[in-house]
Amino acid sequence: MTDVDTPAPHRRPWLLTGAILLLVLVVLLGILALRGQGGADRHAAPASSAAATTTAPPYPSAPYSRVDDTTLTVPEKTRFAPGTFWATAGTEYLVSMDLQSVKPEGSGGRSMYLGVTLSCSPQAGGPGISVGGTQNMLTGETTTYSNQGLISVPEDGAIDCSIKASAPYDDVASNGTSFDIDATWNATPVDGEAQASDEKGLPRTIAAGAEETVMSTDLPPDQGGGDDLHALTSLHLTTCTIVNGSREDGRAWCSPNALDKNGSTVTTTLRADLVDDSGTVCQNLGTLSGEADHIDLYRHHRVLSLELDETVPRQPCGETVRVSTSVHNEGPAPLVVHRSNSSLVVVGE
Repeated sequence: MTDVDTPAPHRRPWLLTGAILLLVLVVLLGILALRGQGGADRHAAPASSAAATTTAPPYPSAPYSRVDDTTLTVPEKTRFAPGTFWATAGTEYLVSMDLQSVKPEGSGGRSMYLGVTLSCSPQAGGPGISVGGTQNMLTGETTTYSNQGLISVPEDGAIDCSIKASAPYDDVASNGTSFDIDATWNATPVDGEAQASDEKGLPRTIAAGAEETVMSTDLPPDQGGGDDLHALTSLHLTTCTIVNGSREDGRAWCSPNALDKNGSTVTTTLRADLVDDSGTVCQNLGTLSGEADHIDLYRHHRVLSLELDETVPRQPCGETVRVSTSVHNEGPAPLVVHRSNSSLVVVGE
């Protein structure tokens, strides 16, 4: 029995050591598994966050353009050219509209009224823009509408825009006339400074023979100058051929004793100047005048637009760019410059 019993004490320590090693191995494998799971979790969170930040917005980002056309029959109103673009918080967007139409040959009456409005509104609420104008279109003549505005959002979000066209009167010679309208609007992010005139001093009446600055705004250039300057202006005008056509702010701006059925011949001018610290113009950057436009009894309403592109010198004589719009009324009738649908927008990039 001695030969059988003596090896037993040597086998038991080996089995105990093996069991301990196996237990340690199991614990180590468990720790590694937990670490691996934790590491996967740590990596999963950034991956999910990255996916969220790279998700494309639900609408196309600006620059965005919308082109559309429609047919209108007097008396009708319609809304067309709907579109939505995604705006980034802290960015200004220049939204501009160009529209044209023709009163068909052979249609009733010498002229036909058409009102146009480009409206843009953030989906989340907040300030929008509404620009356009009213004109009487003469038979066979292409009539254009251009206007613009600045819009921004406090948080990233969508902005809806569309154009409304209105020829609502049924007691006119053009009743039943069908005509085509072509339009485009664009939204462009501003990479720099942008200002819009506050239209202070409008509406106003300009006497025959007078020339007046009707809108103005200042834009500080970047240090060292070299900015590209883009200025756009649109003026909504009526001539004093009748009293009621000049109404705004609850009153008529044409005096009955100043009416003249011959209307007004008007020239609009857009200019950009550098202004020094004393407020004096030290350099003219550019001046653009439109062709003389006659607004008679049948036309009565008019929207006139100008667009100017200039470059600020790299060593400017003044630190402020002043852009202004002026009107020269040759008469014989007084002329009303309306606040509604008159705009001046300046972008420096």
